[in-house]
Amino acid sequence: MHVTVLMPVYNEAGVVQTAVESILRQTYKDWDLLIIDDGSTDGTSTLVQSIAEKDPRITVIRNAANRGISAALNQGWKQARGHLIARMDADDVSLPQRLERQVLFMESHPEVAVLGTGVQLVDGQGKILGVALPPEQHQELVHSMYRRTPFYHSSVMVRQSFYEAMNGYDERWRRSEDTDLWLRSYGHFRFHNLQEPLIRYRFSGRQTLREIAERTLMLAYAAYREGRLLTRGWYAVRFVALSLVLKTGLWKMRAHRLVLAK
Repeated sequence: MHVTVLMPVYNEAGVVQTAVESILRQTYKDWDLLIIDDGSTDGTSTLVQSIAEKDPRITVIRNAANRGISAALNQGWKQARGHLIARMDADDVSLPQRLERQVLFMESHPEVAVLGTGVQLVDGQGKILGVALPPEQHQELVHSMYRRTPFYHSSVMVRQSFYEAMNGYDERWRRSEDTDLWLRSYGHFRFHNLQEPLIRYRFSGRQTLREIAERTLMLAYAAYREGRLLTRGWYAVRFVALSLVLKTGLWKMRAHRLVLAK
């Protein structure tokens, strides 16, 4: 089954080559890599274009101006060749068996529309901090949907039909696009997480006030859309309070089961 790896990039010249090389090293070979360069100004454009010239499986689409990650992702999935689309961020690394493990699961579980994995959390220098394992089964993920994001976004593999049915990402959300998508879709599609780390995920541990404000608004809007503002809306208040108190970002590390590195 063919997989399109979808990677939006914006001013990622220092890390994008490592991310691309991790796809080149995959044990699963039936893939193409679609890079959406969203108006980079730091040399990323030249770098990814030179990488693409060396491998026909890599395609680069360049936007003249930065449109934001939601718009870049929508642009990408609409042009994807694969029935399966694997998300990838330019500052993360896919471990060698990532695509193989996910394709095998998706082929044997046609009811699952979105499949994530565990991650190795690393700091800005690439030092492994620990392993985070999100909940595995759909019901576990649904139960905690408003308390934590069900997936590490760059770990997910998604069916093209899922994006088509959901009309992709809501471009009004520039920083919480993935959480909004899961909240809009969890009642209609099945989710799952493999319980092994298949992504090396760069963990910054910091949120801007703008990111906190957007996520708070998005959670409140999702509760309103479901007609559960009184019962679910308080999660927005909980989130903003916790985020402001724990501005270091430790709430993210508590969100999923974490095994600290020794």
